[in-house]
Amino acid sequence: LENFAPMAIAKDADLNVVQFEGKLVESVGLIKMDFLGLKNLSIIKDALENIEASHGIKVDIDNIPLDDTLTYELYSRGETTGLFQFESPGMKKHLRNLKPNRFEDLIAMNALYRPGPMEYIPSFIARKHGLEKVTYDIPDMEEYLKDTYGITVYQEQVMLLSQKLAGFTGGEADTLRKAMGKKQKAVLDKLKPKFLEGATAKGHDPKICEKIWSDWEAFASYAFNKSHSTCYAYVSYQTGYLKAHYPAEFMAALLSRNLSDIKKISFFMDECKRMGISVLGPDVNQSKLKFSVDDQGNVRFGLAAIKGVGEGAVQNIMETRAEGGKFTSIYDFVERVNLQAVNKKTLENLVVGGAFDGICDLPRSAYFAPDSREGTFLEALIRYGNRVQSERNNAQQSLFGDDGNQVEVQKPEPAPHTPWNKLEMLTKEREVIGIFLSSHPLDDFSVILKHYCNASLSDLEDMPAMEGRDFSLGGMVTSVMHLTTKTGKPYGRFVL
Repeated sequence: LENFAPMAIAKDADLNVVQFEGKLVESVGLIKMDFLGLKNLSIIKDALENIEASHGIKVDIDNIPLDDTLTYELYSRGETTGLFQFESPGMKKHLRNLKPNRFEDLIAMNALYRPGPMEYIPSFIARKHGLEKVTYDIPDMEEYLKDTYGITVYQEQVMLLSQKLAGFTGGEADTLRKAMGKKQKAVLDKLKPKFLEGATAKGHDPKICEKIWSDWEAFASYAFNKSHSTCYAYVSYQTGYLKAHYPAEFMAALLSRNLSDIKKISFFMDECKRMGISVLGPDVNQSKLKFSVDDQGNVRFGLAAIKGVGEGAVQNIMETRAEGGKFTSIYDFVERVNLQAVNKKTLENLVVGGAFDGICDLPRSAYFAPDSREGTFLEALIRYGNRVQSERNNAQQSLFGDDGNQVEVQKPEPAPHTPWNKLEMLTKEREVIGIFLSSHPLDDFSVILKHYCNASLSDLEDMPAMEGRDFSLGGMVTSVMHLTTKTGKPYGRFVL
C-alpha cells in the first residue's frame, strides 16, 4: 500500500489506513472492497446449533433443496416475519399475490422491491400467472428475459443483451453497466451510437433499438445486480427453510440475536404465538444461556435474558445441572451452585424473573419476606447453602473419611408474609425481563377488550389509514405528564 498511497494510523484503532478517500484509491491502482457484517448468518448458525441440541441432527444448510414445497408455501402465505429481506408489510402483500414457487421468483422480488422498479411488480405478478401476455421487443431477447417474464430486472441482463443485440465486447458491456448504475450521462451518450450501429448491423429495426435504449436509460438508475440479489435471496431462502421445517429452533435463534431490543423481542414473541409456539419464562432446569428449545418443543427464555444475571453465573448453573442432574428444590439449588458466581443480586433477579417457579411452590414474594434472624428468607437460604458447602468440604477432608455427602444443616423456613398482588408481581417481573411474561395485567379484562376494541395499538403506526375513523382502544396507562403549551394552555400526554 505504501508504494501507492500515503499511510497513517487510524484514529480509533491501531490499524494502518490509506489517507486517500475511498473513491480515489482505485485511481492509483488499488482495489477497494466493502465487507458488510450480516446478523442473519449468526441467526442461521444459532438455529443449526438449536436443531442439533434438540433433535440430534446436523442440517447441512448449504445443501438444502432449492425446490422445497414447505418453504415456498411459507413465502406464498406472506409469513415472512424474521426472514432476511422479505419482512416488510408491502413485500408480504406482493408475495401473497405472486405465490413464488421457484428460486428465480425470490431473486426477482428482491431486486424489484425497491423505489423505482416497484412499479413493475404488478406486471411481473400478472405475467407469472398468465393474466398478462409476455412480450419481447425483439424475439432474440427471450433467451435472457424469459426468467423474469420479459421484464428487464438485472444489470446482467442489460450486459448480456448489449452483447447479443449489438455485438458489444464483455468490457464494453461492463462499462455500460457501470455508467447506468452511476448515472454517467457522458459515457452513455458515447455508447448509444455504438449500440445502434451494432444492432442495425445485426439486422434489428433501428426504431425498436432506439426504444430499447431509452427503456434501459430510464431503468438504468435502479437496475439491480443479479449476483447480489441471488446471494440475498439465498440467505433469505435458508432462513425460510429453517422457519418452515424447524420453527421453534429458528425463532429461538431469532430471539437470542435480538436480546438487547425489547421491542423486537415482543414482536417476535407475537410471531411465535401466531405460529402456535409457546414462549415460556426462564427456568433453572430448562433454560440455557440464550433462548433455546426445551424437551416439549417450547421456546425457553435464556437465563442471561434476565437483567443482572451474568454469563458466568449462567455457566455455573448449567455446569452444575450437567454434573449432578436437574435441581429438585430451592435447597438443592443453593447446596450445589457456586454462591460466589451466583450471588445474592443474581438470585434475587432469578426469583423475580420466575426461574425458580418450576422447582418451588413458594410465591416469589416469600423469598423477600423478613426472616427471624434479620434479613430475608433468600439471605437465610444463602447462609444455609454456604454452610452446607463448607461442612461438606470439611467432611471430605476429615481424617476419618466420613461420607462427605451426609451433612445435616437446619433448613430455613419462609416466614409468614403478605404475598404480592398480581400487578405488583408482574411489574417486578417486567423490570428484570423487560416484558410481562408469565401473564399480562389485562388478562382479567380480555373479554371486555375483545368486544369493545375495534383497533390495536399497532394499527396506529399507519396513521393515514386511521384518518377519519372512530376507533376505540383498551389498555393500561403506564405514565402521565401534565404539560403546558407555549401560550400557557394546559395539555397532557400519556403512555398507553
